[in-house]
Amino acid sequence: MSQSTPEPLPEPIEDDGNEYDGLEELLAGIPELIRRLGETEESVAALVEELANYPAGGPWLWEGLEPGAQRALWIELDAFVTWLQNRILSHHASKDGWIAPCWYQHPDAVEQLTALMVAHKASYHPKSKKPSHALVDWFHRGLWPTMDSLKLRQTFKQCLQKREHEEPYAPGMNLVASDEDFTAFVDATVSEAPAAAGSKTPGSVTDAPETGLPPWMVDPGTGEIIEPPQGDEPPEPEEEYARHG
Repeated sequence: MSQSTPEPLPEPIEDDGNEYDGLEELLAGIPELIRRLGETEESVAALVEELANYPAGGPWLWEGLEPGAQRALWIELDAFVTWLQNRILSHHASKDGWIAPCWYQHPDAVEQLTALMVAHKASYHPKSKKPSHALVDWFHRGLWPTMDSLKLRQTFKQCLQKREHEEPYAPGMNLVASDEDFTAFVDATVSEAPAAAGSKTPGSVTDAPETGLPPWMVDPGTGEIIEPPQGDEPPEPEEEYARHG
């Protein structure tokens, strides 16, 4: 038996240095990447802190804002209302749909106009450049319903007619939060002790212990599940309970 001739070994590849081309450039860029990563971490930390300290309800909840934030919101809202009246509403022949110059003295109008401004910001100032129906929605779901609401409630009617601020003829009824009657009602309605596990409200249908179904769905004699009658509407639980109970 003849021995096979071993295959010749491959010739060594000459190292011309091309294998490491660009490596030094990549290594030189690492410090810059580390610096940018550090800046990103600082930005994220600052953003998290800002969100954590943000007032409840966002920067448009008047009651939750600090004086400086309230002043900034007043200035922003004033610019929006001025733009809205001059750009859109003043071109309507009927002044019933206008905004009175004393709008800021009407708390209900301030709240509605603030909401309208926020909706406008969401529609006109997104980062996305993709066309959408957001602008049309702002007009037909935001602007016109808001103005119709102010007109229906005659918020600015007297002020526009007299061209000066006019207080309502009779102030509305103001509620007092947590008054004595309300507190007594809550104390009488809400139990301080937690309800026992498995307890039911008086008058409620108790589930069958073995099936977990209401009793009217289980035959008391055989324990079989009662098939509901064929039809468009399911039977009323009280009727089935009376029929099988």
